[in-house]
Amino acid sequence: MSDRDRLAGVTELSTWIASREDDQVGAWAAPGGAVRLPEGVADADAGAVEAVDEESARSMALRALGRRAASRQELDRTLERRDVEPEVREAVLDRLAAEGLVDDAQLAQDLAERLRERKHMGERGIAAELRKRGLDPSDIERGDDDDELQRAIDAAAERRRRMGSLDDETAERRLVGWLQRRGFGGSTVRTAIERTRSRGPRFR
Repeated sequence: MSDRDRLAGVTELSTWIASREDDQVGAWAAPGGAVRLPEGVADADAGAVEAVDEESARSMALRALGRRAASRQELDRTLERRDVEPEVREAVLDRLAAEGLVDDAQLAQDLAERLRERKHMGERGIAAELRKRGLDPSDIERGDDDDELQRAIDAAAERRRRMGSLDDETAERRLVGWLQRRGFGGSTVRTAIERTRSRGPRFR
């Protein structure tokens, strides 16, 4: 066989191999030019993601607690968003509770006291805030009725001072709604409105 014939044979073989490779890539190609991997390849890559172990999950929870006190439910949601498996989340939270780092009853009590003292909120409003945090309102002692009324009066008096430009009817209508949104009951709101009502004529 001459050199020219051997060269022609090699060229033909190379061309055939290249065409087979092009056919294989074409079979993998998806619409839009993306490459579609053979069946099983994508699944193997997806399964390569490592599950979060207990120590890593505990570190995540501790970082969350370092930012602010959190209930068990809040921490569970935080770990869930980080793709921590349910059994791992439960083990971590049980461990933190045993260590005293997660205490829903104490957190509920602390939060209720803060809402009473700093926000002048009513008991209904406090219970609603606790539920938002995943806490049980039954874990706290209900505040004294006289204390709640005084909080309502203090809150109403402070709010009235900001309504000086409004007429009495408009001011009181808005004040009623504001006190109700803070969790005070109807009779408490009425008393607070009466106790903070101006006794003399208002001057503009």
